Amino acid sequence: MEQLLKVLTDPVSNRILQMIRVKGRMTISEILSENAGIPRATIYRKMDKMLEVGTICVVSTNKVRGQTEYVYAIKQMFVNASDKNEDNLQMVMMSLMQIMNLYQRYFESDHADVNRDKLFLANYTISLNDEEFACMQRDMLAVVDNYQKKADAKNGKMRNLFLLSAPGEE
Repeated sequence: MEQLLKVLTDPVSNRILQMIRVKGRMTISEILSENAGIPRATIYRKMDKMLEVGTICVVSTNKVRGQTEYVYAIKQMFVNASDKNEDNLQMVMMSLMQIMNLYQRYFESDHADVNRDKLFLANYTISLNDEEFACMQRDMLAVVDNYQKKADAKNGKMRNLFLLSAPGEE
């Protein structure tokens, strides 16, 4: 779990994971072409680590000039009904630790400005049946994916957006 936490809190690995999540499947060549500022060796090292800890998996291969090219996708690594409760709790705790780590680094910096950086926190308590909730999840992810697929805007800032759901009071 410690290695997984390191991958999830690493900015380069996180960027690669987000790209693969949005596109569905990617090869290392595609990842390299969209990350010109990151050295090839770094991309390969990060991909090896993500494979090792299970955040990505090889879903197919292509033959390119006699070489095997791997196609990667995000491995299901989220809270899952088939997992043990202890494993699910660890996954949630690791995700919350990642968020806390990002905020801690932000607020410890000399340049933290919540107004300029448009930080916000919102908590909604809603009552929906399972079908309505699943529909709302799909809609939210579609909106976020739409913006994430946009090319880097001129003067754009990297921002993290976290979508969580938690059980309500009974």
